[in-house]
Amino acid sequence: MKGKSLGPPPIYAETLKISVAREYLSTDQSYGELAKKYGLKNREVVRSMVSWYERHYSQDQLPVVKKDPAVGSPDLKAGAPNTDKEKQLKEA
Repeated sequence: MKGKSLGPPPIYAETLKISVAREYLSTDQSYGELAKKYGLKNREVVRSMVSWYERHYSQDQLPVVKKDPAVGSPDLKAGAPNTDKEKQLKEA
């Protein structure tokens, strides 16, 4: 019989799924663009990775980015020791 094999679908590493999904969710790249970038079969593979990610990693489990109230921008050092400004604010 000629044609493509209908064997089991490829299994992708969890780290790849997470990377692709996070990149899709944090950028304006399309499914197709990411499929091409990562050498995946087609855009549906990326769509399924994003869907998988959303099922397995709910918003509760994503790292929290603290906002610095004095600056109004995210504190990129989440989990870092308190700064002098934060200590002064707590003491006030």
